[in-house]
This record gives sequence, structure tokens and C-alpha cells, in this order.
Amino acid sequence: MKLIFKTILIVAFFILVTSAFAYEVPLSEFGFTKLVNNINFTKSCKELTLEIPQSTFDSEGGAAILSLNSNFYDYSNDTSYVSVSINGAEEEVIWPESFSCTTLCTARVFLPEIKLGSTKVNICTVLGGKTKGMEVLEDSTLGLYNTPVLSITNSATKLVYLGNRAKMTTTVTNSGTKAIMIRVQFIHPDTRAAVNITSFDIVEGESYAVTTISPGETKNFDYYIKPTVLGLYNLPSAAMFFKNVFGENQFMISNHPMMSVQAQKQIEVSLIAVNDSDPRTFKAIIKNNLDTLFTGVITVSPQTSIQNAMQSIEVLANSEKEVLFQSETLATGEYEFFATIRDTNNIFSSNKIEVNVQDNSLPIQMILAIVGIIAGALIFAWIYFLSEGK
Repeated sequence: MKLIFKTILIVAFFILVTSAFAYEVPLSEFGFTKLVNNINFTKSCKELTLEIPQSTFDSEGGAAILSLNSNFYDYSNDTSYVSVSINGAEEEVIWPESFSCTTLCTARVFLPEIKLGSTKVNICTVLGGKTKGMEVLEDSTLGLYNTPVLSITNSATKLVYLGNRAKMTTTVTNSGTKAIMIRVQFIHPDTRAAVNITSFDIVEGESYAVTTISPGETKNFDYYIKPTVLGLYNLPSAAMFFKNVFGENQFMISNHPMMSVQAQKQIEVSLIAVNDSDPRTFKAIIKNNLDTLFTGVITVSPQTSIQNAMQSIEVLANSEKEVLFQSETLATGEYEFFATIRDTNNIFSSNKIEVNVQDNSLPIQMILAIVGIIAGALIFAWIYFLSEGK
């Protein structure tokens, strides 16, 4: 009985390993040699070109993972890290705590770009001020596996008015070949960020989610925060935790979205020209953004060119109102029309409309010249008929 049980375990383990593993080669086969950095506060990089033949994809299947085997000497919690840039894109930073360490310290990087052909990969080591040294080994590997290929991004409303909620969305995509269970933490403290990160409490929605994501599936997780201070904010990232096909606990960090928090004006006013002949008509469109009634006075300038240029208005809460104005007969010249709205405490201004009025009447000199030409023609005709009559 024990023998049968052991046999089943061995077979199960073999199936598990072979189902995950499809193809694997060391980076040395692509000309990569050990990347060493032992000079503090420096960055050392090597670029290599990776390519997997299409026939290998066809026969082996799976998705590509770059496995970086590294060593850190006398590591201290400083700013040392490894980074990977694919085809010149933004660096993916891999901090030492992201490496899974047993006999080696290994970090996994999804490489879906390689399915499109030859792929340039730039691997860098950045040594902080306390760690003695670090290296990326030539026996790091590129492989094809039956694996999920995960990505995570954070997005936020770019502009939010003070006092309003701001929507944030965390998007997770699995472009690999295998389903996986993930845990997403929507606000993740980034203690290593090079810039200040502003955190907010979630006012609607959960702070995390646990779910399974299938191959080819994208999931969006929405939640809301409420900023309380004006300014431009670098928002916190989200983090995704999962167990990869190598049995290691792995996590990925999203980007940091930006958001501007501004004070909202109660009134927005725009002015448009309805026609371009006298008397000209202008329309003022007034929008009340707040949930309180607005009472004030609207004035269209220049007032001497507008009939009834100043009017009292009321605009209901969260609504719009249109007010028409007619001009006087405009003399020749250039005009600049705009509207202002005032209440007890504030003034709101519209856009400006430029109007150029031209005098289309004929000048007196041209009229005299035309009369002269006509008179000359009549005299010439009279002389001609007299001569014909003789």
C-alpha cells in the first residue's frame, strides 16, 4: 500500500513538473556573461538579444519567463536592485526581497514580447551605499512554461474636484496559458519609492480582492478614494501576490498614477455668437456645478454695445441656464465681447469673442469716379448719334 502511494506521488510530481516545464536554455547561449557590480552608488548593465524559434513555440507551447539568478554580498537594506528593460521600455525594478532564495536567489520576469520575435533585454545591477556587491549569473535562463503571464496597472481619474470622490481602477491581465489564484492589494505602501507617494483611505469598495484569473482574461477592480487637500498627487501602487509555476511566492507592483485635486468653481459661463449680422445675438450658457441655488448678475461687455447688457439670474442646483443678448447696431471697428457673473463673494468670467465690423459702403471718391465714367459715356454716345444724323 505504501509502495502504491509513493508511486502515485512520484507520478503526480512528474506530471506537475513536465506540465510546467517545456523548454529552457541558459543565457550564456545568447552570449551573456556574468554581470558584476562591486562599486557602491554605480549602475552596471549588459544588453543581449533573445530569440526563440517559431518552431520551438509550435512544438513546445507555453509562455516565456526570464529567470535571473543573482547573488548579493553582505546585503544591507539599501537602494541596491536589479532592473530589466525590454526593447527599450521603462525599467522593471526588482528589489532583493523580490528574489526567492534557496541555493540561489532567483527572480522571475514575464517575457511575452519574445513571441513577436527578436527581443532586446537590458539587465542592470544598481549597487547602493551599504551592500558590498551583487551579480547576475550567466546560468540565468530563458524558458517556455505552461504558466500564467500576469500584468497589473493602476489608473485614476486625472482631475477631481475637492470634496468629490475619485475613482481608481486596478487592472490585472493573464496573457499566459494557465489559470492562477491571485490576491490584489489595492493600496500598497511603497517604502522604497524615490518620490513621495500620497496615500488615501478607501471610502467605497474593498481594500483587496482574492480571485482566480483564467488565460486571456482581464479583470478590473474599482474603488473610490476622497482627497481632502488641493494639489497634484502621486498615488500609491497596487500589489499582486501569487504562487508561480516554480512553487515560489511572487508579487508584482503596479505603476503610480497621477491625480490633480482642484477647487471646483460653482459657476462656469461660456459665450457664443448666434449670428454675425446686426443686430447680433449672443448666447451665454451658465452651468451651476454645486447642489445649491445660485443667484447673481450677468453682464456682457462692452455694455455700450449690448442692449440690456446687465441682467439678474438664478441657476438651479446642478443645472444649466441660457441667456440671450442682442447688440446695438455696431459701427465700424473691432470689438471684444465677454460675459462676467457676480454674486456677493465671487466673479466668474467667460471666454472672449472677437468681432470685426467693416464698412461695406463705397467711398465718395469711387462714387464720383463711377459718375464721371457714366457721364463721359453718355456724352460720347450723344456726340456719336449727332454725327450719325448728319
